[in-house]
Order: sequence, then structure tokens, then C-alpha cells
Amino acid sequence: MNEKMEVRPEKKKKRKSTAGYVVAIVMLSLITLTSLLVAYESVKLYRDSIREETETVPEITYTQAQVDEMLQNERSAAAEEALFDYRKELKETAENSNGIVSMLRKMYPEYFVYYNSNHYEFVEIDETIPAANFANENIISSEGFLEYKVDGETQSIKGIDVSKFQGDVDWQKVADSGVKYVMLRLGLRGYETGKLVMDENFETNIRGALDAGLEVGVYFFTQAINPAEAREEAEYVLNALEGYNITYPVAIDVEDLYNEKARSYNQSKESRTECAIAFMDTVKKAGYTPAVYGNLNTFTKLLEINKLGDYDKWFALYDTQIYFPYEITIWQYSDKGSVDGIEGDVDLNITFPKSSKETE
Repeated sequence: MNEKMEVRPEKKKKRKSTAGYVVAIVMLSLITLTSLLVAYESVKLYRDSIREETETVPEITYTQAQVDEMLQNERSAAAEEALFDYRKELKETAENSNGIVSMLRKMYPEYFVYYNSNHYEFVEIDETIPAANFANENIISSEGFLEYKVDGETQSIKGIDVSKFQGDVDWQKVADSGVKYVMLRLGLRGYETGKLVMDENFETNIRGALDAGLEVGVYFFTQAINPAEAREEAEYVLNALEGYNITYPVAIDVEDLYNEKARSYNQSKESRTECAIAFMDTVKKAGYTPAVYGNLNTFTKLLEINKLGDYDKWFALYDTQIYFPYEITIWQYSDKGSVDGIEGDVDLNITFPKSSKETE
């Protein structure tokens, strides 16, 4: 029989809703978690309060070896830092305008260091010689001149030095400009002939300077090769000074001409020193203040400075600071000065306060 049977789809069983269970579980979990957190905080607060009352800071101990190692590490770190700073300073010094010479002076403070004829000269500083009577921090620039001030008070005296090369000088204008003294070139000994020669403008200059109220000193360019010639030069100077009021030093000018024809070429240090002393002793006996003029080369290579401690030194160094460890009386700090009454360049000088030795 092909009788078609009716087939009905089976009904699905109705499921119970689970949303309520989920909500219930979540709420219960939140309540439980909150309770745990509250309990944890309560326990933590209690524990911390107990610790504050009872807990002590644990002791830390080190052995002697550990302490030694710690100190050594600190010393090494400090030394390394100091070395870094020192190298940095040297690098900056080498890169500035003073260059290598300034760097070497910092590295070797126990030596005189200067550049001379393509060589770097190192001369050990003699601690037995009277030390410098100045401090560079007290040297200030003022209207084209240098002054030496201590506690705001000027203790230096402004001066110039003049020879025939300055031509005709209006000395009253010089005095009105604030210059107080002048060192005049009196004369020289010919470096080849040995002849004693008066500066062409000396007579005019000394009269003009004194009439303008300036204090006057003089200098003589030496080429003496023995003490007898040095005394001859001094007598020549003394004769020329008769009748004039000389209140500043009478100086012997000692310089190296670097000329094979010069009488003093290759003259020994001992001989130059003997000549300088012979000149100055002759001047001193005549009642004047003797002095020796020179630069770094003069006082380190040409003369035995340890034998010149009792004599005034007139030191030439063209700078705004002085590199000289010994006492000086006059500092010639520029050969490019400008002063009213003089056409062209003129040498500028200042004197320093007298030391206790000089005022005793």
C-alpha cells in the first residue's frame, strides 16, 4: 500500500532561562571579593601598625677589606674625575689665544716657561729670590692703560719711556694726560764700534719732562763686555745727569741683539752679570737708585738673576698679565701705547708698591 504517512516535527523541550543564575553568581563573587579586600586591608593595617612598634632597621656590617675596597673605589673615581677636569682645562687652554706656552706653564708651575727663537725654554724657579710683589687679579685696564688696584685703591703709578724715536714731545700734554714719570734713554754703546753715544733727544727730553713736573729716570743700552767697560758706561751716564733732579732709577738695559756682529754676541751669563753689577754699583755709590732692564730672556738666559736680588728690576712683558715669579719695580707692559703730546706709539709702564724689604 502506498499510503502516505504524516510526519510531524518533534517538539523541543522548553529550556529554563540561565540569565538569572549568571547575575546571581556575579553578585556573589563581587560580594566575596569585596569582603576579601576589606579583610586584607584590615590585616595589612594591623600588620603595619605592629611593625612600626616592633620592627627595627636591620644592621648592615662590612669587613675591613670591604671598607678598604669601597674607599679605593671612591678615590679612583675622584682621581678620574679630577684628571678629566684637568685635561679639559688643558684642552681649553691649548685652544685659546695663549696657546701651547700657557698650557705648559700650567703643567710645569715649578718652571719659568717661555718661547724663544723656535724653542720652549724651561728655567727652574729659584725660591731664594724675593718673590713677586704683585697679584695679577689686581691688575685692571682703565682707559687704555693698566693700573694696579688693591681694595679699590690704585697703588701703581703711570709712566712711559721715551727715546729719540718718539720725536718731538709736548711734555706738558704728557703731564696733563695723567702720566707721572718718564724713563728717558740717555744713550748707548755702539754694538760694533763700542763708542759711547748720547741719545739725540736726551737733553731736550729731560728738560721738557722736568719743566712739566714729571719725575724722571734714565736708562743706558749696554754693550759692555767686561766690568771696566760697564763702569765706564755708568760714569758716562752720571756725568750727563749732573744738575738734573733724578728721582726714578738709573737703569742698565741688557738685551740680546741676536747679531753676530754685536760686541756682546755669545757673551757668557757670568760676564753679563758682572757687567750689570759693576754698572749698578757705580750708580749706587753716586747716590742714585740703580736698576736693570730686561725681558724674560734677559732674566733667565743672559743674567744670573740670583745675584741681582738687591737691585731694582724693570721688567718688559707686553701683556695684560705678568708672568714673572720675582719682585719687580717697574713693568713695561706695552710698546703700542698712545699718550697725548706724543705722535705714534710709546712704551707704557707702571710701578708697583714697594715691598716690606724696601720700606724697612
